Amino acid sequence: MTISKHTTTIAAVLVSLLAGTPTHVYAEDKITIAEWGGASQAADRKAFFEPFTKNTGIAVVDDVWQGDMATITTQVQTKSYKWSLVRGETALVKRGCDDGTLEKFDPSIVGTAEKFLPGGWSPCGIAYSTFSTNIAYNADKYKNGPKPESVADFFDLKKFPGKRGVRRNHVYMMELALLADGVPAKDIYKVLQTPEGMDRVFKKWDTIKDQIVWWESGSQPPQLLADGEVAMSTAWGNRIVAAQKDGKNLQIVWDGAGLDYDWMMMPKGSPDKDKAMKYIKYILEPQHAAVISSVAPFGPVLKDAIPLLKPADIADLPTNPKNGKNAFAFDANFYAENDAELTTRLANWLQK
Repeated sequence: MTISKHTTTIAAVLVSLLAGTPTHVYAEDKITIAEWGGASQAADRKAFFEPFTKNTGIAVVDDVWQGDMATITTQVQTKSYKWSLVRGETALVKRGCDDGTLEKFDPSIVGTAEKFLPGGWSPCGIAYSTFSTNIAYNADKYKNGPKPESVADFFDLKKFPGKRGVRRNHVYMMELALLADGVPAKDIYKVLQTPEGMDRVFKKWDTIKDQIVWWESGSQPPQLLADGEVAMSTAWGNRIVAAQKDGKNLQIVWDGAGLDYDWMMMPKGSPDKDKAMKYIKYILEPQHAAVISSVAPFGPVLKDAIPLLKPADIADLPTNPKNGKNAFAFDANFYAENDAELTTRLANWLQK
């Protein structure tokens, strides 16, 4: 006789009840976290997901998204929740908080702004790691000559020939163009607020437009560089460090690094709120928060975790002072206010 899985489950419940012990449906002891995929998600899995599950018995199922806030909004509006928590950038947290898409966290549980690095606290999100967006290059392409060292070199096709990989998104494109055009890092967003500033951005990109290879997923730049399809590319710094550890001859240009935080945010009304908050509390324990830097080049945002970092883990962090030449912090307010206009402007420019 064949015993169905359903029958077996019922039998197990009955045995448990007869024995006078509580029944746990372990399949429900889980949360789903959507992240960017690739090396960054692998780092979170090792630093947080697996230890959290071992500590609490709550499994973490990880999924991938590409930063489309409309996906979260749809889940909230339809009350059809796919994700318990989502990893996002500062601008996404700002936007989701302003439009009511994200759950607000209880400060008595997560703490207040003074516990975090500047800008690392929001009512609707917890910043837990620092990351950078950088220019990177294939060192094999420039073995016998000068090496790229500045943002201006990214736009210099004569001195540094070869295709350029660029994320198909206005974030970091805007800043790079102005830095290369001589605007000081401290003045980037002041200039971007003007029509003349925006014109300067696209005029600068016009100079290399026919040499651009567009990318959308964070795993693409290291592969494009390693395969020789591009000579330089914008990239998330941690992806390049991971590729270096895998033996790829890639290098980071720290000039003009864009600094940001990775956040955990929760779709408003999530039925997994209680379990998800256990995860949030776990990653906010200083000894847990510090683990990320030993796994990948991400720095903790929680101040109490910073003294726990090992010296060897600090070298490749974007917050290391020696890596901060001409760096800037992305302005979440600027992008929250101008995202729609910038998206349209970029789309129109691409079609020309």
